[in-house]
Amino acid sequence: MDFTGVLKKIKEDDRYKAAKSVAVQLPEGMKRRIGDITKEFKDKELVFVGDPFWGACDLPQNGNWDLLVQFGHSPIPNLGSFSNVIFEEIQEELDFDIEGAKIPFHSLILTSNVTYSNQLPRIKKKLEDSGIAVTLKKGDSRVFYPGQILGCNISTARGTEENVLFIGEGVFHPLGIALGLPEKRVIAFNPKTGEYLDMEREKRKFLAQRYNAIDIASRAKKFGIIVSTKVGQTRYSLARVASKLLNEAGRISFIITLDLVRDEELLNFPAEVYVNTACPRVTVEDYGTFSRPVISFYELQMALGLKDKSRYIFDEIVMTDEIGSTSFRKRD
Repeated sequence: MDFTGVLKKIKEDDRYKAAKSVAVQLPEGMKRRIGDITKEFKDKELVFVGDPFWGACDLPQNGNWDLLVQFGHSPIPNLGSFSNVIFEEIQEELDFDIEGAKIPFHSLILTSNVTYSNQLPRIKKKLEDSGIAVTLKKGDSRVFYPGQILGCNISTARGTEENVLFIGEGVFHPLGIALGLPEKRVIAFNPKTGEYLDMEREKRKFLAQRYNAIDIASRAKKFGIIVSTKVGQTRYSLARVASKLLNEAGRISFIITLDLVRDEELLNFPAEVYVNTACPRVTVEDYGTFSRPVISFYELQMALGLKDKSRYIFDEIVMTDEIGSTSFRKRD
């Protein structure tokens, strides 16, 4: 990746030229590039946002700056456009080339995260040349690129095909596909290591953990319902429904709003179980960091006997319902 070229491209944007103060939001692994950014953006008053963030759903709302540059993520279309935000996606070439002979499918849906979304048309052709029928399609209104998977949205993986191939590092995104579409077989290809991982074993391990949490919730009396204040994660209406269901079941519930959902922020609340309506990553990837069970809205329904436990429902965000200030949200 030509990072200097990326910075020069940003400087050509009219929004950058008009701004006096610029905030920069960097993924954890890119914070070491602050020196390069400071050098290239020396004509601006700079501030670096220190809090961790998880995507275009997570924009600081009350900063005193003219422009925010967020690195590493694509826009979320159904949030609308932001006139004072530049989303600078960091897309990479594959370190390992994919081999059609190692894919045990005759047909598949091709998916990735934003990092490799620019590579998907080339990968599609390569797989088709090896005799595999490949579907690459656009998801719902929350997804920017064809084939793109978000941590909260797997709509591009839906379809009649029985198999899904995911391109990217880590297991969070392909695990979401495997959980949300249990009838499909999911294989993840890691471009950094060249490894192929069948997600069936990961899915079974995760489901064992989730059904244990559901069992605990079925016997719990006090529930805290978590609502995110992040611009693209707020589902206050879902929290209200959860509270209504709990009250009807004779349980005690209360709603908690948080920006960063962490165990230390929740410990002082007298809940036995927390219902997460914020980012699904909290329930899936961060579950082990909490000292009390954290369940999704759909897991709550299973715990209360309102949903069939035999089919697990993966928590996805399609739309959000905002709360709080709109001072930062300068939308077109």
